[in-house]
Amino acid sequence: MDLLFSSSSEEDDQVQVARKRKNYRERINFNFDTIYEFNERFRLSPLKLEEILNEIGPIISHPTRRSYALSSKMQLCIALHWLGNGGQYHCIADAHGVSKASVCRSIRSVVEAVNVTLFTKVVDFPQEVATSCAAFYDVAGFPQVIGCIDGTLIPIDAPPEDEPAFVDRKGNHSINCMVVCGPNLEFYYVSAKWPGSVHDARVLRNSTLFQRFEGGWRPIQKSVILGDSGYPLLEWLMTPLLGNVEDNRAAAAYNRAHKKTRRLVENSLGILKEKFPCLNHLRVSPIYAGKIFKCCTALYNIAREEVNNLNEDEVEIEDGNAIDEHYENVGARYRQLELINYFGNAI
Repeated sequence: MDLLFSSSSEEDDQVQVARKRKNYRERINFNFDTIYEFNERFRLSPLKLEEILNEIGPIISHPTRRSYALSSKMQLCIALHWLGNGGQYHCIADAHGVSKASVCRSIRSVVEAVNVTLFTKVVDFPQEVATSCAAFYDVAGFPQVIGCIDGTLIPIDAPPEDEPAFVDRKGNHSINCMVVCGPNLEFYYVSAKWPGSVHDARVLRNSTLFQRFEGGWRPIQKSVILGDSGYPLLEWLMTPLLGNVEDNRAAAAYNRAHKKTRRLVENSLGILKEKFPCLNHLRVSPIYAGKIFKCCTALYNIAREEVNNLNEDEVEIEDGNAIDEHYENVGARYRQLELINYFGNAI
């Protein structure tokens, strides 16, 4: 055993104190021969990882190298490895040659830094909304669509406080996250702060998205968002027609185009959960789970920048729960009839 000795003098007596030398585990530096292997571990290409590191590196870096502190890049790699793996902390720690506590701290630092510096930059409606509308129109011919909305449940451990509020309709503990996606499966809006028992319509009603659109904001004139029957019919939010509409050719065409276009948000959520398996079950507090979800959507959008086509495997998730209340207005119904007539004239 390597020992360091120090002595102190008291009444001419020398007392020797033995201190154990700190032993640091050898850090593992991942060097892969192909981009595929790198992407498989960290869910991003080396180029995108460097771009993120340039943004958050100064925030998560330690002021000194004391106690063999982790570099910003290693903290980011550890966090990405866990987000894209969803395993136990000690498994990630063993893979990187660090302690479990270091893994926990690295993940928290990276999640906070991404949400502060990158989330608002990459998760937002695009500047060229007309291009987005044209891409949506190419899917199924639905006009003036600027996004598709849906909610998803992210399982968590039972929280110590307000536990019943987090029990969802499936009997599991979860948080309810709402997203709006674009035609290329990227996310335009994310809300991740509600318990699993809260209905999708209530999540929407208390969101900044609802406030902006109800306040009259529109990216383009008469633009609409497509949602399932769990949401209310609004002038800017179109839902499918319920019941048997096959006898009405215009209504049936409206529903077909609506379903084919709205499935994009289900695909995007499915791909998000495949890319970041940690979202299959988060063993953290509800507030921290929401932060992790937002971080994953931001990283997902950054990764999507390198995807130039929509030839992804279509991974669909369940439809939203049935709506628990209706508060549509005359303008909303008129806007829906206007779109139904559009499809009727197109037949």
